[in-house]
Amino acid sequence: MRQCLITFEGNMKKLLVTLFAVLSFSAWAQKPENITMVIPAAASQSSTPLVLKLLDKANLIQSKYFFTPEFKPGGNGILGLKYMDASPQDRISGIAPAFIENARSGMINEADYVPVHAAGDVCWAVITNVGDSKRGVASLADLKGKEVVVGGTGFGNAAHITSLMLAEKYGFKVRYIVFKANFDAVVNMVGDNGVNMALESINTYNQFKEKQPKLQMLGFNCVSRSEQAPELKTLREQGINAPMIFNMTVANKAMPEQKRKEIASVLAQATMAIGPKEFNDVAGLYSPIFRGIDHEEFFSRRIGLMKSLVKKYEKEIEASK
Repeated sequence: MRQCLITFEGNMKKLLVTLFAVLSFSAWAQKPENITMVIPAAASQSSTPLVLKLLDKANLIQSKYFFTPEFKPGGNGILGLKYMDASPQDRISGIAPAFIENARSGMINEADYVPVHAAGDVCWAVITNVGDSKRGVASLADLKGKEVVVGGTGFGNAAHITSLMLAEKYGFKVRYIVFKANFDAVVNMVGDNGVNMALESINTYNQFKEKQPKLQMLGFNCVSRSEQAPELKTLREQGINAPMIFNMTVANKAMPEQKRKEIASVLAQATMAIGPKEFNDVAGLYSPIFRGIDHEEFFSRRIGLMKSLVKKYEKEIEASK
């Protein structure tokens, strides 16, 4: 009987050890892999809440990957990309239209990056303290021959190109100043510290309008007018075919293709789970992406347009640096 008890206890110990090992292995096997979303702008950027919401949703809908944000502003978006390049297996990065100028000037190699996710176009207003909202962008003709200080996040990006288009049509000169966020450029304008123009959300404009009565919205950089300010004409309605500011996420080509596709699928599902209304409420995003736009097609069209515009305004971009 004693021998049976000893044998039983021994077997139980072995069973418990085995069970513990299995459970430990199972817990280890189910631990999600961390993926860092590099945000190449300051946390003050008005689209930050949208990115954070997207990552939160991505973490809720699956358990294989755990997404965390990391802000790496500066260097016209190059710092964020280089940070991703240092660990391409577990990092992805946002890019802005300045990606094209960085590639043109040899700061990055465009071929090193592949698209992962598209969240659509950011529809922002042209905000100034030197124009007249009733006359729209045409009021900038009053500044012919004068210098307008434009604030943005990088040379050759959509805001910079837009200001050069306006300058070309209305005859003023552009001095372009780089900030870590477009929001910061508007703050500078509100304080009368030198900036005269920036592209930012209507929400940001409403936030500061009472503090700085000189602020005016001259046009909306979008394919359609905003429900927040339906009286505000789009730039296209006013004869300016300005490039859209897009939200795009890329991976380094060194990330395994299967993993990249899985991450792309998760982010696409998270986008759909949030839905167009909430996207628009948070960041004023136009929403064709919710009708099933393929991120590779979106990337190709937006990058192609920016390449042609950067080439057209190459001399002006170089002169701004």
